[in-house]
Amino acid sequence: MNTPKMGRRAALRGIGGVAVALPALDVMLDDHGVARADGHELPKRFMVATVGSSLGSGRTSIDETYVPDTVGSGYDLKTALTPLAAVREDVSVVTELRIPWSGMSSGRVPTAGRPDNHHETMVSPLLAGVRTPDDESTRCFGPTSDQVVADAIAGDTRFHSLAYGIQASTYLGSGGTTSRGIIAYRDGGGIGAAAERIVPQVSPRAAFDALFYNFGELEDPEAQARRDFEWQTRRSILDVVMRRSERLSARLGTVDRHILERHFDEIRDLERRVSTLPPDPMGACTEIPDPGPDPVFGGNRAASGDDYPYDISNGYSDEDSRARVFMDLIHMAFTCDLTRSVSLCMSHFHSWMNVYELIGVASDLHELGHGNGGTPAQAQALAWHYGHFAYLVEKLRDTPEGTGTVLDNCALVVTHEGGYGLDPSDNSTQRSHSTERMACLIAGRAGGMRNGQHVRTSNAHPAQCLITAMNAVGVAGGLGEVEGRITAILP
Repeated sequence: MNTPKMGRRAALRGIGGVAVALPALDVMLDDHGVARADGHELPKRFMVATVGSSLGSGRTSIDETYVPDTVGSGYDLKTALTPLAAVREDVSVVTELRIPWSGMSSGRVPTAGRPDNHHETMVSPLLAGVRTPDDESTRCFGPTSDQVVADAIAGDTRFHSLAYGIQASTYLGSGGTTSRGIIAYRDGGGIGAAAERIVPQVSPRAAFDALFYNFGELEDPEAQARRDFEWQTRRSILDVVMRRSERLSARLGTVDRHILERHFDEIRDLERRVSTLPPDPMGACTEIPDPGPDPVFGGNRAASGDDYPYDISNGYSDEDSRARVFMDLIHMAFTCDLTRSVSLCMSHFHSWMNVYELIGVASDLHELGHGNGGTPAQAQALAWHYGHFAYLVEKLRDTPEGTGTVLDNCALVVTHEGGYGLDPSDNSTQRSHSTERMACLIAGRAGGMRNGQHVRTSNAHPAQCLITAMNAVGVAGGLGEVEGRITAILP
């Protein structure tokens, strides 16, 4: 049988520019698992995800619900970490992290630190490694890690980077402050200069369409019309390219044919689930009119000053289903080398997302940190986030690539808005408005990372978790004002 000679950028194209990018097949690689097209190694991928929650609430210690007792491999799983059971050998838990605050340096914001006020002031030090000025709250003052990585390793991928958001809206009708789910920032002119916001895509349907239909306007009006028709009628992209896919499959070996069939099955399943999701309201991260009793999109909460009354009918737009689709889209984008850097806002900093449908507690995510359900409920909410992260890790781990898997070439980090401890705004202790006792999750094997362990640091900066992942995918140096990595994971 004559096997085709294929480059790493191979794709099946149909009418009107519709295309299906392919995973790494054996026919694209040499005997050492190296891409044939240019002789370089398989690409590295990076993801940073954020959880808009601290680790504790009330007076229950996070040692009971979060922090493993065991240091090193084989760590125990408290309530928050239970979803990591199937991927424990692939995910490390890094604890006892800290972002410094202004009170620690005679009122001045320290290097890579924050003012005493909480929530959005964490974006800049946490994700860019740069201090937030005392008079700022919702801006970032350096490029975030995903953009630093994309600038370094994007190559000729179709997407320089992808910014996704699972939480569909701020859910605030008026009043209050919020980062609106923006966690990715381009360089605005150096450290200390306000960086350029990158608004995340919160529509799974639009994100799916972008991965497969984002080929620009066609010069041929007839071809453009045919592509638009396919798009509007939601005909399967696999149907559009089926004839070519059948010809290719017939020429492949058994292993490659199995990989290709699995790839197509995943695309078709993803199409099916995307088609069942409702349209998103008025685009990404914008405040929308309250749609009232709409059973699909959860309306905004009424707000009056600092009083945000809880309403079980508002603030939830099936984020659970959205999360699963976005994880599948990230898996697809990485597997097909459509991008090498992703930022994923799982829930907003200062999040007003209703968690009742997720954990059965009558509260939004933010109020969990102020006593609604206590630390046990907070742990359940964290577990919901980690369950979706574990799903992505497992899927990347189970996708073959070269002589290993896609996860072998990934570095993924989950960060959090805060930790648990001192609230410097009023010097109270055991509070969620704290950047003491923070934590992160790190997954993947890129660059020789040694995951599957609990690493307890001595007040390392959480940006060092990002630096560890950045170094693992080949980006040298630090991040913003922070240097050094977690050497237990990447020596």
